[in-house]
Amino acid sequence: MPAATATVEVSAANDAAGVEGSESWSLPAKVAFRFSFLYLMLYMFCNGNVTVFTILESFPTVDRWITWVLYTPLSSLTQWWGVRALHLTGIAATWHRDGSGDTLLNYLLCVTFFGLALAGTAVWSVLDRRRTNYRTLYSWLRFFVRVNVGIGMLQYGFYKVYPVQMQPPSMAVLNQPVGQMSPMTLLWTMLGFSPIYERVCGVAEAIGGVLILIRPTALVGAIVSAFVMTNVVLYNLFFDVPVKLYAIHVLLMATFVMLPDMKPLWNFFVMNRAARLAGEWVPSASTVRMRKAMVVIEIVFLILVLLSYVKYDGDRYSAYTASVRQAPIIGLWALDADSPKPMTIGGVPWGEISIDNLTRGMARSPDGQLWRMYLTYDEKNHTLGMTSRGGSGAVKYGWQVPDADHMVLNTSGKSAMTMKFHRVPTPVTYPLLTRGFHMV
Repeated sequence: MPAATATVEVSAANDAAGVEGSESWSLPAKVAFRFSFLYLMLYMFCNGNVTVFTILESFPTVDRWITWVLYTPLSSLTQWWGVRALHLTGIAATWHRDGSGDTLLNYLLCVTFFGLALAGTAVWSVLDRRRTNYRTLYSWLRFFVRVNVGIGMLQYGFYKVYPVQMQPPSMAVLNQPVGQMSPMTLLWTMLGFSPIYERVCGVAEAIGGVLILIRPTALVGAIVSAFVMTNVVLYNLFFDVPVKLYAIHVLLMATFVMLPDMKPLWNFFVMNRAARLAGEWVPSASTVRMRKAMVVIEIVFLILVLLSYVKYDGDRYSAYTASVRQAPIIGLWALDADSPKPMTIGGVPWGEISIDNLTRGMARSPDGQLWRMYLTYDEKNHTLGMTSRGGSGAVKYGWQVPDADHMVLNTSGKSAMTMKFHRVPTPVTYPLLTRGFHMV
């Protein structure tokens, strides 16, 4: 056997067995890897938004256990030092699910990750100072990162493939001057106006998610995901969408997967030179049987993830389409001047509500801001539940519609109140919605 062939086979066998190669990394490279490993693992498992555990939400017991072990201690630590060091009070000092991940505590949680990663890097560098490189651990880190990016891209992708993330313009928005809209409302109205365009955006995100989860196409998936997420980050930054923190992390993680192959990609696509990809994936199993088993596991995992999102978002879309129907409470309603001011959406008083369908609505506060709310409509028992974005301020009302132009909402118990609304006249049609498509 030629010496060169033997060397290659021995090297391949060592890689298959997970043995670190003889290549020596520089000290800065090893320190940078240790910090990146610790920070990314903390963020991926404990960020409170979309994580590798998102698919376990269908199993409440497992999800609660993982949250208690991983997320709760770090979130409690962040809340503790935020209150004492920064003197946070009120809503800023309280964890609340708002669906965005851009609260002050979310940012401080990343500071906690950063501090723990710095401390861990220092300890790791002392205890493991003799190691020459982290090739195998690096490949495993890239594996976890691409799984995390893939799940996030699929979740947000299917949320648009079934167009429920950005819904058609509500009556509150259609009857509001453009100059009074928030930047996010303007963006959401634009994207929700065209469900087909929203679906195209969702397909692009889902394609990136699928490709990055398949080992042979993982690099292509990372490139697609980074391209798509760059646009998402720009949307979030320049239209003030409160998912900036998570979107930036997903973009950075997709770039992290591409990092080892940046030079070959530059040489091939820009310099027009022959190039060979240098990035290493998780070392292959040592036997043919194990390698086949890993392929089967990857395929089954991908199928289960896809089926879970198809079912989850499909059910949500079915519920949404079923809610788009005529009902007595549908309309744009203004609170009568002699009614008490209710406190419901995040503790903010509102005087106008828009009910476009039976699952979602919008409330307008006195300063003109719109607040999204979720509805639970029961026509038989004449009840209407209102929940603000994130699940705070839940209130259950009894409703009555004495005639087509009036609605009454009331609560019972110690804080019982009765609120009377009158219907706000709206146009029969809106040119924005009825104009149609014109090629010329």
